[in-house]
Amino acid sequence: MKFLRLLLLLSVLSAPVLFSCEDKKKEEKAVHYNGPVMTVDNLSIAYSDSGRVTVKMSTAKQLKMQNEDEIYPKAVYINFIDKAGVEYSSLRGDSGSFSKVNNLYTLRGNVFFFNRTLQQSLATEELFWNPLTKKIYSNQKVKIKTPKDNLVAMGMEANQDFSKYSIKKPKGTFMVDSLRSEPDTTL
Repeated sequence: MKFLRLLLLLSVLSAPVLFSCEDKKKEEKAVHYNGPVMTVDNLSIAYSDSGRVTVKMSTAKQLKMQNEDEIYPKAVYINFIDKAGVEYSSLRGDSGSFSKVNNLYTLRGNVFFFNRTLQQSLATEELFWNPLTKKIYSNQKVKIKTPKDNLVAMGMEANQDFSKYSIKKPKGTFMVDSLRSEPDTTL
């Protein structure tokens, strides 16, 4: 009889412990991790076309996310290389990111683009580069300097070598070919 009482007492005392463990399991919620799945230091990437390097990108840190997007919390450098293997343009920003779905790089903060061949530069706070279309563009205020022009605009689009560009809402000084024809001397 003593044994049964002891067994009954133990089962009564242990019941709250069993139920409290079960309650804790119910309270725990699954936590979805949104952080990087991989971190790379001193990243250097080369893009090639037909076996020839056309673009080099480097940054001190890359964070790769689960959806394959990339974040570059430190300065990003992109160098464009011509067919002779000579770097003709460079692009830099304080930080950046890459959207896998859109195949689009975004550079932010003190973004500066320089085409050595044409002596043209562009400065802005945010710039997008699409390696497939080979286009760069910005919707922010941009400052463009060429040997002949000094422009300020709200937005621009250009090919990645910056040899051709269009700007929106321009202000500044720039050269215009003469719009006048030779004066008519026949009366």
